[in-house]
Amino acid sequence: MKKILMLAALLLTKASFAQMSEIRGVMKNGTQKDISLFSVVDGKPELMANTQLGEDGSFGFLFTPANEGFYAVGYARMEKGSLFPLYMKKGDKSEIAIDKRRMQFVGKQTPENTVLSSWTNLTQELKVKSIYFMESPLSTYHDFFPELTKVAAQTDAFRKTIKTKNENFNRLMTSVTYFDMDYYAMHFVRTPRKEHPKKEDYPSYYKTIIAENKFKNDDVLSTLFGEFLMNDYADYAVKGNIQDRLKLFSTDRQKGVYTLFKMIPHTQNYPQYEGLVKNFGQYFASPSLKKRVEELGAKLYITTAGGNAVDFTFPDQNGKMVSLSDFKGKVVVMDIWATWCNPCTKEIPYLKKLEEEFHGKDVVFISLGVDELKDKDKWSKYVENQKLTGVQLYAGGFVNKVTDFYKIETIPRFIVIDKNGKLLNPNSPRPSDPKLKALLEGELAKAK
Repeated sequence: MKKILMLAALLLTKASFAQMSEIRGVMKNGTQKDISLFSVVDGKPELMANTQLGEDGSFGFLFTPANEGFYAVGYARMEKGSLFPLYMKKGDKSEIAIDKRRMQFVGKQTPENTVLSSWTNLTQELKVKSIYFMESPLSTYHDFFPELTKVAAQTDAFRKTIKTKNENFNRLMTSVTYFDMDYYAMHFVRTPRKEHPKKEDYPSYYKTIIAENKFKNDDVLSTLFGEFLMNDYADYAVKGNIQDRLKLFSTDRQKGVYTLFKMIPHTQNYPQYEGLVKNFGQYFASPSLKKRVEELGAKLYITTAGGNAVDFTFPDQNGKMVSLSDFKGKVVVMDIWATWCNPCTKEIPYLKKLEEEFHGKDVVFISLGVDELKDKDKWSKYVENQKLTGVQLYAGGFVNKVTDFYKIETIPRFIVIDKNGKLLNPNSPRPSDPKLKALLEGELAKAK
């Protein structure tokens, strides 16, 4: 009997292992020390796992896909284009090589990833020119439009090659060819450039983007940056309010994803959350969206004014560990910022002036830098060169204890904490707004 049980356990282990998928790869010429695996949930990447790179840049993930579909590997901070898609089923194996912003499939692939590899090779330069236009060499419409026209001329022929035995993949991959082309085209004209084209410079492809019933099913939500595409399309197609733009989408799930994408950055306290649910709650019925909305509400409920501020410990510019609790007894103004964030750096002169006005009073200013690890030196030099005052701390990246607790998705973000460590305003006015000075003066006056 014992032998039978051992055999059954062995067979079960083998069967379970056979269901696991494997992604192996190498990161070349990068400064990253780790790499992450993502699934796709409602058109956005969701972190599954993270691993350190080997000394030679190698990495590997062994996992059981919850669903057949697109997954991605890339950097922990989910920059558009810094994630690289693969199509995975249970038991699939794939090997890739990443070189900065480009990826190649290596060796034998599944039929699905063989097709995806061809598409990646066809569109990779277009993607880089569209998304990473600020990197050298700088991309302008002079080089992007010809590349767009060239790739567009080849897409019809490519779609005819999508003939695997997996009909689900064939349908989804065909949709991806349209989505990717539209996204790269729209993203290019929606972002700042060294030179901007005139209307007559636009290639004919732009006339094909706006179409009736554009998202006839939810395939767009199975793609890596579906929510970004939906947002770009809505802004591109309709010059109206959110209600006008919701008419572009075919399902409640699409409308829910778009609504959260647009409204979460403006939902910073519990009353605003209640308004969101009241006005758009009918679109959040799917299990994944319902969970996301409920988690947002729970987090905002405990981060409303009067709640406890989350304590944290981060290093300053000299490596000394500093905690929020070190400043109990003082009013704290916390600035979450990054060197790459123009709205953040524009607030610095106002912040310096505010610091001068409250010098010698029971107010401390903490600036929490969220530049990624690869840009830590850039952060340090910026602090030094700009002669930033106050308490300068480094969070190690955008994903950290503070941004997670306060559900921060956009910066700059200013938070004011009272002398007892309670939240005075979890989404306070910026230093450029006189209301922040008035808030601080009012709080200090209470102690007199």
